[in-house]
Amino acid sequence: MEKVCAGSRALALLVAIIAAFATIPQVATVLLVLGGISSIANKPQDNIRVYLVATVFTVAAKNLGGFAVVGADLANIFGSVAIAATGAAAVSAVMAIVNMTRAAFAGAGQPAMTAAPAN
Repeated sequence: MEKVCAGSRALALLVAIIAAFATIPQVATVLLVLGGISSIANKPQDNIRVYLVATVFTVAAKNLGGFAVVGADLANIFGSVAIAATGAAAVSAVMAIVNMTRAAFAGAGQPAMTAAPAN
């Protein structure tokens, strides 16, 4: 499964770069699906990186448009990568909620916060 996720991640990056220079029908949907597939096998620590990448690339895409020569192309590439990362972040968040709910119903969940022992 990890190879499928890695392949999906690489394909999403390739599609994001190509989409900046060529017209691809339904590119946003393709990138969301590829991003979602790429995060299915993520560990919880990987999910934090996915959320960060989605946020940084979304902000960077808006700021890169101001550069004169390559700004528009870079903004398109960063925006497309942000779409794929948003798909990955959405799937990661849903998987985290499902895993927490499953653990809670199985009785394996620990309380999020515990009281400090009295001295």
